[in-house]
Amino acid sequence: MRGGKWSILVLLLGLGMVRGAFALDGKVIGSLHFAQGKTGYWLLTGTVQKTVLFEVMGVDFRALANNRTPNSEQRSLTDSLALPAITNNQQPISSSPTPRFSLKNGTLSLLDPFAPSFNIGAEHILLPRLYAHLEAGPLFNLRLFQEPTIDNLRGYRLRGAIRYYLRPPQVGTHAAFIEILYAHQYTDVDIEGDFRRNNDLGRYRQRLWYHMEQRKQGGYFNLGLQQVYAKRFLFEFGAGLGFGHRRSIFSGVPPDASFRTNGGLGWEYDRSPNSPNVAAVQVYINLGYVLW
Repeated sequence: MRGGKWSILVLLLGLGMVRGAFALDGKVIGSLHFAQGKTGYWLLTGTVQKTVLFEVMGVDFRALANNRTPNSEQRSLTDSLALPAITNNQQPISSSPTPRFSLKNGTLSLLDPFAPSFNIGAEHILLPRLYAHLEAGPLFNLRLFQEPTIDNLRGYRLRGAIRYYLRPPQVGTHAAFIEILYAHQYTDVDIEGDFRRNNDLGRYRQRLWYHMEQRKQGGYFNLGLQQVYAKRFLFEFGAGLGFGHRRSIFSGVPPDASFRTNGGLGWEYDRSPNSPNVAAVQVYINLGYVLW
């Protein structure tokens, strides 16, 4: 008879717990479960409906907790059900690290049609979301187009920028940015071109080598996107508009010679050393790696 009373008491307790589970707010109790011989209990902070699992005498009761404010009776029930929390199986969620220093390669500079350069760049954090970017590299004669014919190419390409990310950059995600960029290129090269001569020997065409020393610089306002992958490799793309200025000094051409063509669309002989400021476009692609 005593065993029967205990059975009835346990049954009533289980039914009461199930009834309370249907009425509990999802913000109050998230789960009461038995795992590996231990009991666990924790509170929910979200507003999404959660399934609450109760186990009584080996019988599972499941209920869906609705998002309603609990009354005093429900709070008493949840307080009485509170069990020691399981902490050994809970892993805290850590945010992705913020890149602080990255090394890059100016990949698109390798495809410059006139003077490719192998640029090495670096980006370093100044303030949260604010970074400094600097890259530079030598020019070399490995071009996609063979015209104009050139020799003794020397020079360098330099870029520097102050960059602001529209959201904090993190490893494993992407972030858009805006930047102010300064670009400078120095070129020293010998170029072959066709000239028309007019002297005591008459009028005729002649192919001559002429020398060019050129400095180009410009300022740009760019928009871009940087993707940092989980393994810390990065890809970034930027493009913008600005103004550019070019100063070229040519030599090695006789006074009676007038330039005709060099077979290309750039580095044309011009006796005027300066060119006016013109609108210019800046486009680049960089690949790199986040060191820390």
